[in-house]
Amino acid sequence: MRWTVLIVCLAWLPMLNAASLLVDDAELELRAQTRACYMGFIKLYDIDYLVDGDEARCVRVSYLRGFSADQLAKGTSKVFAERHGDAVADRYLDLLRDINAAYEPVDNGDTYTYCVNEAAGGGLLLRDGRPVKRVGSDDFAERFMQIWVQGESSDGKPDWNFRSC
Repeated sequence: MRWTVLIVCLAWLPMLNAASLLVDDAELELRAQTRACYMGFIKLYDIDYLVDGDEARCVRVSYLRGFSADQLAKGTSKVFAERHGDAVADRYLDLLRDINAAYEPVDNGDTYTYCVNEAAGGGLLLRDGRPVKRVGSDDFAERFMQIWVQGESSDGKPDWNFRSC
């Protein structure tokens, strides 16, 4: 019986580690919203930029159409390489593969949220509010956030890293 309890507890450790990055939705402040489109008129997703007092910054991507896990993975890898160059993408290839392996297909209304928490370190990917992947590398976590947000303006608004529509 003790071994069963120990095994169950050990199985939960990765999610407890991921949970340490979670921020309370009630404490998140919506700073900005926008919509991403392909070719200016094909609606892909709505995106919210959220922050809290503990230095956590999040992007919540609410999909407006369906994508397979493979499409999400290929898009993520392509945009990451476009933002940072092939050499940086190659350096983080294992971490990109880990994120891409965590993706599940999405439909209209599904969300992925990605948070970077400077106080806790690293980042966290959530699917419909459920943690799915912890990112331990601070540098990669920040670079991954730059898929959507390059930084913040002096008034705390995001500098989007894509064209809004």
